[in-house]
Amino acid sequence: MIGAVSRPVYGAALAAGLWISSGTRVLFHNAWPWYAIARTWLALHRCLPWRLMSFLDHAHDRGVLRQAGAVYQFRHVELQHRLATRSSERNLR
Repeated sequence: MIGAVSRPVYGAALAAGLWISSGTRVLFHNAWPWYAIARTWLALHRCLPWRLMSFLDHAHDRGVLRQAGAVYQFRHVELQHRLATRSSERNLR
């Protein structure tokens, strides 16, 4: 703290560090940033489409998914099992 008070550069660096750490704490305690990071990561690895909500809306319009509140559900259990086993088979290769 003495260095931060005696030299303005150290004080500015300390203040910036505290500001960034408090800002990221508030930012990453919400669900939205984690959703955005996960969606981007999965899209980069070709596990999800880039425009996820339009994909889900399209699947809902086609009758593959049903919407219960804010949640989409598969209409067919066989399709759900097929997609679940397909991803695990792909990981084994």
